[in-house]
Amino acid sequence: MIYTVTLNTALDRILHIKGKIERKKNNRVCGIEYDVGGKGTHVSLVLSTLNIPNIATGFVGENKKDPFIQLLERKGVNCDFVVQKNATLRETLVLLDSTGEGSLMITEPGFQPAMESIRRLHQKLNQQIQPGDWVVFAGSPLEGFSLDDYRELLKCVVDNGGRLVVDTSGPYLETAIPLRPYLIKPNEFEFQQLVGKTLNTVDEYTSEIERLMAKGIKYVIVSLGERGSLVGHSGEVFQVVAPSIEARNDTGCGDVFVGGIVTMLSRKTDLEESLRFATALSASKATHTSSSTFSLEQTRQLEKQVRMMRRESVCCTWKSVKTCAKSQG
Repeated sequence: MIYTVTLNTALDRILHIKGKIERKKNNRVCGIEYDVGGKGTHVSLVLSTLNIPNIATGFVGENKKDPFIQLLERKGVNCDFVVQKNATLRETLVLLDSTGEGSLMITEPGFQPAMESIRRLHQKLNQQIQPGDWVVFAGSPLEGFSLDDYRELLKCVVDNGGRLVVDTSGPYLETAIPLRPYLIKPNEFEFQQLVGKTLNTVDEYTSEIERLMAKGIKYVIVSLGERGSLVGHSGEVFQVVAPSIEARNDTGCGDVFVGGIVTMLSRKTDLEESLRFATALSASKATHTSSSTFSLEQTRQLEKQVRMMRRESVCCTWKSVKTCAKSQG
């Protein structure tokens, strides 16, 4: 089974603005959409769309939870959240104008999970996770969430033989590293924060990726946004160049990538095909206005435009990848 864990869920309200968003101007709304918010829930939506059974868990507030869960269940996601009484699910405003310059997000702080809620989630994971299950922790908890509590939730996965996937940042990502997650996916800024220094070249990124692989992390994926990603696995590092698209809303693209790569790797698909699919899926997401929508037909077309290169360690050069070895898990 694949589980996704979202510790700071939200309901996204997407406002479509006529023309360009400007200050000191009445920016008129010409359309409103609602979507689920929270990085782990976006991963679940991808998995369900791809017919991959999964369970979405984490924390939700008692107030506003019904429309949130209904949106997930309508798209085939099995929900098993810890509901905190007298708490309100946060709302995120996503503003999109007609310029195609990307989204503007305004987020509410959300509620702080009670110790009883944390205990219940830990118990739930400990009872349900079996060896070989995938567990995706995506997004950071609310500010103030104890690092010790976060570590114990991650450790529960590892101790039960689960494959831990971590897509978070800052001290939470740093806390995860000693547990040797199966896969991590920071963006370039989060990765630089993790390694504690500025990285300016691909080779500098490569050295740090290799260092993390040596610590026992199976897949180290650094997202570079519209430029693609750098991926370390089995001692090798690959550069993945994303297809050129006209982006409409980049919110959730990283989550869609995680959903795509987990889908393919859980099916034991080879690494090249997995990365091409996940990259194209994420690019397709960027061409849509909602937080989690993509087109499989478009993805298949975009896959043809994804380019991959492997770093040749002997001469420190990059060569185009024709085929990759099968992923060994």
